[in-house]
Amino acid sequence: MKRAVVVTAKGGNTSVENKNVIPILGVPVVLYPVRAARLSALTDSVFVSTEDALIRALSEKEGAHVIDRPRELSQPTSQHKDVIKHAVEEIGRIDPSIEHFIVLLGNTVMVTPGLIDRCFRMLERDDCDSVATVWKAQDDHPYRALKVNEAGYAESFLNRAVSSNRQSYPEVFFYDQGIWGFRKQCALEQKGPSPWVWLGEKCRLVERPWVTGRDIHSWIDVSASAWYLTAVQAHDFMDYKDL
Repeated sequence: MKRAVVVTAKGGNTSVENKNVIPILGVPVVLYPVRAARLSALTDSVFVSTEDALIRALSEKEGAHVIDRPRELSQPTSQHKDVIKHAVEEIGRIDPSIEHFIVLLGNTVMVTPGLIDRCFRMLERDDCDSVATVWKAQDDHPYRALKVNEAGYAESFLNRAVSSNRQSYPEVFFYDQGIWGFRKQCALEQKGPSPWVWLGEKCRLVERPWVTGRDIHSWIDVSASAWYLTAVQAHDFMDYKDL
C-alpha cells in the first residue's frame, strides 16, 4: 500500500489573479504544499492537478508529477469533488497500489510535513476512512450568524433564539483549508459529509488553531500567510513528536 499527496492548483483565478504563483517570502505559493509533501516521511508520490503551464513548470522542477486537468474541470464553477475524483482515477492508472491520499490546496502555505505524516498515520487505523484538519468555532459559531432579509435588515440566519453566552453552544468545527485525507474508495464513491463528499463516512477531525484556516482569496490573506510562516509555522513542531 502506497500513499500520495495531490495538490490542486488551477491557473488564472478570479479572487486574486494567479494566486497560486504569487511569491510569499520569495517562494511561489504552490511550492509550499508541494515541498511540505516532498519532505513528508510517509509520502511516496506527489502530484499536482493543474491546467496551467507555469504551475506545471514549477511543480515539475520540484519533482512533482503533473496531472493534466481537463478544461471542463478548470472553470471558476468547477467543483472540487470532480477535480479530486479525476486526480484519483488518473493516479490509479499510473500506480494502482496507491490507496491512501491527502489533498492539499495550491493556494495555502499553512501545512507542514509533520501534519501530513500525522494524517497518513491516522488513515492506517481501522476506526476511520478519512481525516480533515479543522478549527473550532467560537465567535464564528453558526448560532451567531446573521442574514439580510428582504427589507434589508439583519436577522438570525437560523431564525432561532439562542444564548449570547458562547460557552453554552455545542461544539462546531470548520475545515481549515489544510488537509483532506482519505482512502481511495472514498473519493470514488463520494458518500462523505456535504460538501466534502470525497471524505468517507467515518471521518476523524484534527483540530488546529484558528489562525491556520486561511487560504488565499484576498491580498490580506497574502499578508497573513507571510505572518504565519514567520510567527507560527517556524515554531510549530507538535506534529513531529511521534516520528
